[in-house]
Amino acid sequence: MNKKEKIEKLLKIARSQIGKPYKYGAYLEEKNNDEPAAFDCSSFIQFIFNEIGIELPRSSVLQAAASGQEISDKDLNILTAGDIIFYEGERGHYRHDLFPGRKLYIGHTAIFSGASKIIHACNSSIASGVVEQSIINLPKSYNIMLIKRFII
Repeated sequence: MNKKEKIEKLLKIARSQIGKPYKYGAYLEEKNNDEPAAFDCSSFIQFIFNEIGIELPRSSVLQAAASGQEISDKDLNILTAGDIIFYEGERGHYRHDLFPGRKLYIGHTAIFSGASKIIHACNSSIASGVVEQSIINLPKSYNIMLIKRFII
């Protein structure tokens, strides 16, 4: 499968999960009809990337520390569909030791789906569950901390 096909498959799988409920601490073992019954942000990312053959750790901070191409410029115009955006978020588990010389507060993660939109599992005043929404509609506390590309 080439890069374009992987991205198309990733987005198709991600969109097929829209409407699933949010559950903080959800694990992929909690299934309903062979698919996860609910997601939190990092279990959602882990599930859909696993479906295209890319294994990622369970937590958002470990996903951010995983090998992948870091996009140093946070200019959203250079993003490619399938890139993962890591946000400060409203809660999270922080591991400064994973990012030498930097303090990155990773608390939320989402997949860039193109056209200034993301697909993610969230639980905010704006949306709950797996949704596709405009980046500009995120709560103000969602500061972009890091962007990574795993489909190269």
